[in-house]
Amino acid sequence: MIKDELIKKVKKFSDEPGVYLMRGERREILYIGKATSLRQRVISYFQRPQEARIEKMLSQVTAIDTHQTDSVLEALLLENNLIKKHQPKYNVKLKDSKTYLGIYITREDWPRVFPARVTQKLPAGDFYGPFPSSKQVGAALQIIRKLFPFRVSCEPLSGKACFEYHLGMCPGVCAGKLSQKEYQNSIRQIRLLFAGRKKDVVKNLEKEMKLEAKALDYERAAKIRDQIFALKHIQDVALINEDDINTLPDIPSRIEAYDIANIGGAFNVGSMVVFTEGLIDKNQYRKFKIKTVDGANDVASMAEVITRRLNHDEWPMPDLILVDGGLGQVNAAKKALREKNMSIPVIGLAKGPDRKKNELINGNGLEIDPKILVKIRDEAHRFANEYYKTLHQKTLAIK
Repeated sequence: MIKDELIKKVKKFSDEPGVYLMRGERREILYIGKATSLRQRVISYFQRPQEARIEKMLSQVTAIDTHQTDSVLEALLLENNLIKKHQPKYNVKLKDSKTYLGIYITREDWPRVFPARVTQKLPAGDFYGPFPSSKQVGAALQIIRKLFPFRVSCEPLSGKACFEYHLGMCPGVCAGKLSQKEYQNSIRQIRLLFAGRKKDVVKNLEKEMKLEAKALDYERAAKIRDQIFALKHIQDVALINEDDINTLPDIPSRIEAYDIANIGGAFNVGSMVVFTEGLIDKNQYRKFKIKTVDGANDVASMAEVITRRLNHDEWPMPDLILVDGGLGQVNAAKKALREKNMSIPVIGLAKGPDRKKNELINGNGLEIDPKILVKIRDEAHRFANEYYKTLHQKTLAIK
């Protein structure tokens, strides 16, 4: 009887994103979840078989409350804040484990924003989370970074714009493109978003836009206007996950990508770039000057680079190796791993002679967005070419 009454009420729920709270007979909160569509997500609990733990929870539910939000991102952040506040019995993952990923903002003059776990040694700062999966953390950071670009690892006021600045992901703290006060204000808005206070962020931006217009800085005012529009119309399809009570396929925690660069076999070099929790980790990048291979032999050069990398036990080992190349490069990497008695997944992205091809090699069963792999592969290619050009220019200077 209670179940039938609940289903009738659920069918009247909003079709918008939000958070739902499942309550027991004493109004205690049993479970908190988020949804792209509140109606569709909650009704799904009653329309298909569930695992024993969920069936047990549903047998205790007597009421379901909802909080509608403007976007899935806001639902994710609200869900997290409510779970931390109420500690529901059936939110086992986020309530009990310290190993899950969150988002960290340092308390530096030029704060950094990056994925982190509470078990890590971290500088002074604030932890937001944890969240159910690294996939959600990465997607949330990408969305927020489009609204408020932030620094991850570049050196403030170094005079050289970082790679992420050219992608529109860093506001240019490295190149002196904005003042410390402006950057701190941007970080303050990110903190408000994480606290679930989007309305306050919009009010702050509207006030700032009016001040800029009054000061006749129409270009800056227009930029803020666009920021407000983007904030009100967050495109967060990457966060959509209707199966939020179950485990998500995560992006591997550490991905290492490799590429070989040379012209006619001269200045043969290799690169290793690292993405940690889906974000560029430039502190972990490494360069290799090929020592044992003569001429343009990318397969043999790849074998040397991977072998030399695996000799560094002091470096964190990857969860996934991505090579820029086809089956030859993949097999070379796998052979180097076998010789070290190591088992790490290896995939390749074959680009073709004109670099317009993106054929995935050895990627069966891999649940990662191909766009992410292309981004990582291209970064390895860029880094290898940069090293090659540096060596070439040094030779020309000597001559």
